[in-house]
Amino acid sequence: IKQQGFEKDPKNFPHIMSKVEFQKLMTALNINQNSEIIAYDNSASLYATRFWWCLNYFGIKNIKVLNGGWKKWISRNYPIESGFNYPFSSTNKHLNKKQTDININENSSYICKITDMKNSQNTILFDTRSEGEYKGTNSRGNMRSGHMPGAIHIEWLEFMNDDHNFKSETKIKSILDAKNITHEKEIKTYWQGGIRAAHVFFVLKLLGYPNVSVYDASMAEYANQQDTLLE
Repeated sequence: IKQQGFEKDPKNFPHIMSKVEFQKLMTALNINQNSEIIAYDNSASLYATRFWWCLNYFGIKNIKVLNGGWKKWISRNYPIESGFNYPFSSTNKHLNKKQTDININENSSYICKITDMKNSQNTILFDTRSEGEYKGTNSRGNMRSGHMPGAIHIEWLEFMNDDHNFKSETKIKSILDAKNITHEKEIKTYWQGGIRAAHVFFVLKLLGYPNVSVYDASMAEYANQQDTLLE
């Protein structure tokens, strides 16, 4: 990816790539207006949901997440292939060159910035990190540790079963209801750098929560500022 020009400076926030970079990526992947995309991983859908969020942020809606991911797929003995088939490989002579016909538009309602987190009255700040990160015992290498004032904590894994399937709608709702996270409220999710936050965003959207956004820069930005409040 780096060799193809998709690298990102970690100090640039948010972490989502620019519209121009994304157009270039979709072209290389040969994703067009008629593509149906199914994302999966072997990490309880952590990265598949991040990919889902990225595509939805840029207006690509025909994407699904495979419930159970790779773990469930191989447990059912479904067909698999081996080998390396990656469009960015320098040895791939069939790399797509024709620009995608997808109309790419950034959805600003899916993302929030540090100014939004500092001015968050009447908003649920949803901390999706581990308990240690939330309490400040694990700094993740940040200059400061802890959580945003008033943030509600539910670790993203609470929504997953051990088999990498999502928990049922009833169970997820009970987890959210216990923390008074309800549909009419504005919700901003965060973690260290936007991935676990995108996973919870996906869960909330799946359950019909209408006003949710991801603080993509998350604690990688917020906890390394001198003027941000932490508890």
